[in-house]
Amino acid sequence: MVVCTLIIVTSYFLAADASICPKIISRKEWDARSPEIIDYVAFPLDMVVIHHTASPFCKTRTGCIELVQNIQNYHIDQVDYGDIGYNFLIGGDGNVYEGRGWHKHGAHTYGYNGKSVGIAFIGNFKSTLPSDQSLQAAKDLIACGVELGELSDDYKLYGAKQFSATESPGAELYNRIRNWPHYSDS
Repeated sequence: MVVCTLIIVTSYFLAADASICPKIISRKEWDARSPEIIDYVAFPLDMVVIHHTASPFCKTRTGCIELVQNIQNYHIDQVDYGDIGYNFLIGGDGNVYEGRGWHKHGAHTYGYNGKSVGIAFIGNFKSTLPSDQSLQAAKDLIACGVELGELSDDYKLYGAKQFSATESPGAELYNRIRNWPHYSDS
């Protein structure tokens, strides 16, 4: 009887966790290369930094996977990050792609990588916005991070351009995230 209860309780929590988070396309599913380095960070983190990849857009899972692989190759082979720099990427297909993932030190915002989660929208958002589906996926991912204890309840949200001389996350996307909960000007 105890075994049955344990199974039911465990199943309940697994189902509850699955409903909190959006579907995340794992590194295995997008055929990621093995990271050359893995550094962990203490969590919960109190910062989320939004980026854009300044690459072509993608609208299908196949197209997004190809772009994520290209970004990882560039980050490993050209700029020596040891892996893809972002913790997560959001495709135009509305899917979340696992980059380094939760509680791992990123390579996305110099000086803030160990205390933030870097989320990059795939594409260039200087003059256009990501799809509503993609914007919602990012909001759901952030809410998931709070629920799982990966992000603090009082996290602050920033655009990458607030930390360095870059256009990222693009003017249109930056203007949009400025209206999201937890956005910080400071």
